[in-house]
Amino acid sequence: MIYRSVVGKLWMTIIVLVTLVLAVFSLFLNQRIEKTYYVEREKSLRQFAAEIQQGMKQSGHQHSRYLEHVLKVSRLFHVYIAILNRDGSVKPLQHAHAKQLTIQWKDILSPQDFQRVLQGKTLSWIGNASIKEGKEDHFSLSKHDVILVAAPYRVEGKVQGAILLYQPQEELGGIDIKRWIFYSACIGIVLTTIFAFFLSTRITQPLLQMREAAEKMTRGQFSTRVPVRTHERDEIADLSMAFNRMASRLEESIRLLSQEKEQLASILRSMSDGVITLDAKGKVILTNPPADRLLQLFQQDQNETTQLQLPEPLQRLFCRVVNDHKEQVGDVSVKGFTFAVVMAPLYEQNQVRGVVAVTRDVTEERRLDKLRKDFVANVSHELRTPLAMLQGYSEALIDDIADSPDARREIAEVINEESQRMGRLVRELLDLARMESGHLHLELQRIKPNEFFHRVLRKFQSIAAEQKITLLSQIAEDLPDVYWDEDKIEQVLTNLIDNALRHTPAGGEVELLARVQHEHIQIKVRDTGSGIPEEDLPFIFERFYKADKARTRGQSGGTGLGLSIAKHLIDAHQGQIDVSSQLNKGTTFTIRLPLRVKVEE
Repeated sequence: MIYRSVVGKLWMTIIVLVTLVLAVFSLFLNQRIEKTYYVEREKSLRQFAAEIQQGMKQSGHQHSRYLEHVLKVSRLFHVYIAILNRDGSVKPLQHAHAKQLTIQWKDILSPQDFQRVLQGKTLSWIGNASIKEGKEDHFSLSKHDVILVAAPYRVEGKVQGAILLYQPQEELGGIDIKRWIFYSACIGIVLTTIFAFFLSTRITQPLLQMREAAEKMTRGQFSTRVPVRTHERDEIADLSMAFNRMASRLEESIRLLSQEKEQLASILRSMSDGVITLDAKGKVILTNPPADRLLQLFQQDQNETTQLQLPEPLQRLFCRVVNDHKEQVGDVSVKGFTFAVVMAPLYEQNQVRGVVAVTRDVTEERRLDKLRKDFVANVSHELRTPLAMLQGYSEALIDDIADSPDARREIAEVINEESQRMGRLVRELLDLARMESGHLHLELQRIKPNEFFHRVLRKFQSIAAEQKITLLSQIAEDLPDVYWDEDKIEQVLTNLIDNALRHTPAGGEVELLARVQHEHIQIKVRDTGSGIPEEDLPFIFERFYKADKARTRGQSGGTGLGLSIAKHLIDAHQGQIDVSSQLNKGTTFTIRLPLRVKVEE
């Protein structure tokens, strides 16, 4: 609404003030002009009456002709004359040449006043006020206000009656004066309105421009400036210049803050460690991509839908930091990943205003550390038994406990078996180390798969027959030629079939399946043995891992390196190996190899 704006308020204020001033001035001017005008007209009529008296005195008996002449002259000035006789009657001269009064003269001139006029007094009235001998008195006419002068007229020195000179208000010109005063006031108000609107617009236009500029700055357009009228250097121009200086410094500050923010964001994005900034209530404020991945893992694990809530393991560390005002360090695990977390408080005037958490994925480090410890323990365990047996049997030879050639031969065979077993362990460790270091070299050659698979199976026919295990095969007849390292793939199949035979009881089955599947050969080794517990399946391809926690030796004993070596060999052939198993029902290893292995140059 315009009356609520600065323009409207300033405009209305000027209009009201000027209107009040013009109204008061018009009333005052109207009264003063009216009074002065009517007084002057009254004086003029009194003077006219005096001239009539003087003329009638000089005309003698011909005063009637003189009055006729006076009547002709008076009509030119809109002055009306009435001649009253001493008895109060009106001469017929008035009815013939002058405007009749709509009231009787007695309503104006009382008998006492008429007598005073006949005694030689001159009386006059202006509007509703009568002036008698210079004194004011009030009376009211019934219809019209007039200026009236009553003067005696004499014939031969004697007062013969009264001369009434009067002029009605509508013929005095007073109404025109009032109208012109009213018109002048209206014109003054209109001009004042235009001037006030122009002035208020000139004053408020820079303020409106500053308001628009401020609104643009709230929308982020900090380059907005207000035009300054340099030729009109006033307070508003100074305010505009101060606004522009403020906007310029604000733009510079925002630019510097944006640069710092971008630098900080770039640093956070480029960090390999996760960074999480929290407020004093534990709400997540800022994260970088590694931290986002950590929080997403917790969301998937706990079926959460928002990333603003801190996960429970981190919440405990957060509470300790806030309560103790000290840095806290710990590890958290989620979905098989391990993260090292360091939380430190953020201060504001000696008060903790938040916490910053730095996270690092240490899954591989923890896994390698565990592998190192397990490796030392497993190697120690695997070497302890053969070394103990070697030591014991060698001491038996030294002490001549074996007194017959057959006994010495038996001891020598045990020492030889244990030595070979230690040699196999050392070779497998060396092969595994060479594979993990990337020094595995493949001798690719053309292979006919059907002949290859049947040849591998023939090696285990006698062993399967001794253990009373049925050895089956389902090998497709249309298998195309492949390009593999024959020795490496034979080593994998030998390891899998040997494991299947060792873990399958008498009367069970071991089967080898092979078929073509989308430019790949799919190989399965299936048995009906004891199976592998579900919790052990993710770890069976690790070094020295055994599902038999007691590590019993005997028929099912082994070094625990065969499956790890098999996985490395399959990976080197750009293939995949998976396992599925049900306890006491059997195990199936599935290998998927490409028809032609691409060797990297």
